[in-house]
Amino acid sequence: MQLLLPIVLAANACSFSQAFTPPILISTVHSSSGSSLVAPLHSSARADAERLLAKARALREVVEESEDKLHSTLINKKATKDAATDKIISCLFPTAEDDGMCALCDRLRQKRLASDKLVQVVERLHEREVAAKGLEHVESSVNENEVTFNVVAEPNEAEMEKIQGLVNRLIEAAEVLDKEFIEKKSECGETITHADMMHWGGGDIAGIIKDKAKELGREHDEQFQKRQESFYDAATRKHSRDEVPSGDSWTDGDGWKPGK
Repeated sequence: MQLLLPIVLAANACSFSQAFTPPILISTVHSSSGSSLVAPLHSSARADAERLLAKARALREVVEESEDKLHSTLINKKATKDAATDKIISCLFPTAEDDGMCALCDRLRQKRLASDKLVQVVERLHEREVAAKGLEHVESSVNENEVTFNVVAEPNEAEMEKIQGLVNRLIEAAEVLDKEFIEKKSECGETITHADMMHWGGGDIAGIIKDKAKELGREHDEQFQKRQESFYDAATRKHSRDEVPSGDSWTDGDGWKPGK
């Protein structure tokens, strides 16, 4: 009887500890070989990851939609600005033929266009001339709130005949008006004010628009030269040894040049 008492007490203590120990949640995964693999449950972490991915996708869609709206707004603003500038060009040059310097100067006097507006006219004429010559340029369009950009290179002879030489005619007429402006200031004993500089170019509108025309032409020439150089480099580029397929053929010919 004395020997059974410790055994009974030990058994009761073991039962008591097991009753108050929290259960351990485990997941049993059976492999293809039939053996079982025990791994912790990751359902909560997986659900969190899926929620984060869903939020990222939604945010990306919002950003793309905002970008499309911004592009669409900018394109519409430029289209409105171009239409207004084209209207000014039509007023200054109502016919394709040159009707004389005096007539053009009279129209400029009537319009009283500021220097920045004439610069805008030169920029627009340059854009139209690039398109009419068939030089590569990017055109944008909006279709059902989707903005697309395409590289266009289609000549337009009728448009070219209409606008060719207009920038030079505008510069020559501006030189006449600049001379009149300076003479009038001198006769009246007036000095050229800051407002004259900002609005009328201080009597040098011809120089301003001439510089703009040169700048636009140079930018396009530089872009053309860069494209030509990239094509030339791609055609004459020497490949490195790592780029040549494996084998003994890489030593044949001049496919690989040391130091290239």
